[in-house]
Amino acid sequence: MKKVYLILVLFLIIILISFLLDNFISNGKELQSIQSVQDIDFEENQVIPWGIELIGKGNSKETKKKIKVAVLDSGINKNHKDLNGKVIKEYNAIQPQKPAEDILNHGTAIAGIITANDNDFGITGVSQNVEIYSVKVINDDGKIEKPFFLDGFEWAISQNVNIINISSGFPNDFPELQTLIDTAVEKGIIIVAASGNTFGLNAQFPARYENVLSISAINEQKKSPNFAANGKVDFVAPGVEILSLNNQGGYSTNKGSSYSTAYVTGIIAEFLLNNDFKQKDDISLKARNFLEKSSLNLEASENIVGAGIPVLHN
Repeated sequence: MKKVYLILVLFLIIILISFLLDNFISNGKELQSIQSVQDIDFEENQVIPWGIELIGKGNSKETKKKIKVAVLDSGINKNHKDLNGKVIKEYNAIQPQKPAEDILNHGTAIAGIITANDNDFGITGVSQNVEIYSVKVINDDGKIEKPFFLDGFEWAISQNVNIINISSGFPNDFPELQTLIDTAVEKGIIIVAASGNTFGLNAQFPARYENVLSISAINEQKKSPNFAANGKVDFVAPGVEILSLNNQGGYSTNKGSSYSTAYVTGIIAEFLLNNDFKQKDDISLKARNFLEKSSLNLEASENIVGAGIPVLHN
C-alpha cells in the first residue's frame, strides 16, 4: 500500500512540475542572466561573440538585395547605435497606437544576433543585408496573450517578409496558430522558432510543427544545457552566455533557446541572400536542406540536437 501511495505522490509531483513549467513557457519568459558587460570598451572595440566565431558571419558588404525578417518578440530598441538603419518598420500588436518599445529587454538582443552592424564598435550579427520588421507580441511583463500574438503574426505575413523569427512559444497547440503557420509557409515565408526551455520536455508550439524549424541551445563546449528541450528539435545553435545588444543601448549576456533561434535566422538570411527562388519553389524545404548539409554533427540524440549546428562556410 505504501508503494502505491509513493507512486501516486510522485505522479502528482510530476504533474505539478509540468503545470508550472507550462505556465513558465506560455508566459513567454526567457531564461536570462542579463548582466551588463562592464570590462569591455565597446566604444573602441568590436567584440566577436563566441557564437559568431562558431557559426561564422556573412559578407559585410552592402548589397541592393535585402532579406526581410520579422521578429515577433517584445519590441526592439530601434535607436540602438549597433542597429542603425536595420529596423525599417514596426508594429505593436498589444497597443497599436504606441511604438514597439522593448521594455522586457529581449527583442533587442534577438535583433542584435541576427544583424548587429559590422562596424568598428560593439558586436556584429550573423547577416548584414537584413531589414528588420519589429513586431511586439510579448507584454512588458513577459506574458503572451494569444489574440495579440496572432494579430502580430498576421501583420508580419501581410508585409511579405522572407523569414519570421519566433523566440517564444506556447505549451499547447491551438488551431488558429497552425492555420497562420500554414498560410505563411504557403506564401514562401520561412518560420524559425525556439524549441523552448522545457528542461527535457518536448518542444513548445509553434516549434513543434513539422513545417517550422525548431531550434534548441548548446553551450560553448557544444553541449546541451539542462534547460534544453527533448523531442521535436531540428537544429541547435549557441544559447548560453550569449553576448548581444540590450534595450538600454548597451550590451548584455543572456541564455536560452530564444537566442539560438536568432543565430539560425541569420544563417537562413545569408542563404536567401545568395540564392534566388521562384515563387513556386518550396523555399522552406530548400532552407532546411541547406541547414542539414551545412551542420556540424554532434554525438547526442536527435531529439536533443536534431541535425546538429548549422554553420556558414565562408
